[in-house]
Amino acid sequence: MGFKYVFIPASPNDDMQEMEYETDITELEKDSFRSFVEKFFAAAGQSADREILLQQLKERTGVDLQEKADKGEMANDMLDKLLSTSSVEIFPVQLPTKETCFQGVSVYLDDKGVAKNLEENIRVSSLVQACGYPGQTIRGDCFIGRVFDDTQDEWRRMDFTLKDCSTDAEWIHVTKMQRANRKSGDLQSMANSIGVNNPARIDPSMLADSAPKGETADYSWKQSEDEVEVTFKKEGLQKGDKKYVKVAFGRKRLRVEVKDQVIIDSSLAGNTTADECTWTLSDGVLQVTLAKADEGTWPELLEA
Repeated sequence: MGFKYVFIPASPNDDMQEMEYETDITELEKDSFRSFVEKFFAAAGQSADREILLQQLKERTGVDLQEKADKGEMANDMLDKLLSTSSVEIFPVQLPTKETCFQGVSVYLDDKGVAKNLEENIRVSSLVQACGYPGQTIRGDCFIGRVFDDTQDEWRRMDFTLKDCSTDAEWIHVTKMQRANRKSGDLQSMANSIGVNNPARIDPSMLADSAPKGETADYSWKQSEDEVEVTFKKEGLQKGDKKYVKVAFGRKRLRVEVKDQVIIDSSLAGNTTADECTWTLSDGVLQVTLAKADEGTWPELLEA
């Protein structure tokens, strides 16, 4: 039977399109829709600003690739190939929780939208802002899709239609409430963790280093309100080695294998929204981003 999704062009003069994916997708590990979206953005072919891309990669990975190339530690043609590779960014708008009947909604967009100076997608930006993300802007053509994820046994793609693209849609109201409750709950949780009774009086400097983080011989990890970032640094690993990297996301499990070496295969200390978890690869660095499904901070990365 398949499922419906919506394509929203960046230009407001182009019509939004309700489209149908012909086959059902009921396993996250076999999500061909995501591959379809990646191919779409790869085929778009817009040129990107090199300096902006280099800065973005440095911010994400902590590695100055241009400096490595200048020192001869990385081939220039390899750097050029890395910067020209297109991928997809997933912006999780609605998280699948009990309050949302375990339904999640995500926007799929070109991950180099800023570097390519793509036109702001006013219609998608308006939807996202109406959901409780003030000031958030989305660039370029976008896809919007919905999944069901009960965080236990069932995961599947569901219909998302043109009717859902109204700022008056019920899912947007629910998401706005979810965002408000999530922020409040996380703030209270962090307040409790550092012994502050009145979260309204928390100073940002008090919270800067309060969330647990850590480092081992194989990786380092840190967390924000919504995500956990795990960074693996491995000499000799290059962007072109993507085929040697295997990352499997479970609701409460992470497995990472690089060149037949299993680095992590363990239960996590918290639940994740597996559909929104991602990984990126650059020379020497593999970064895994875990989307939190539950409120609050993780005491550790892995379950004891």
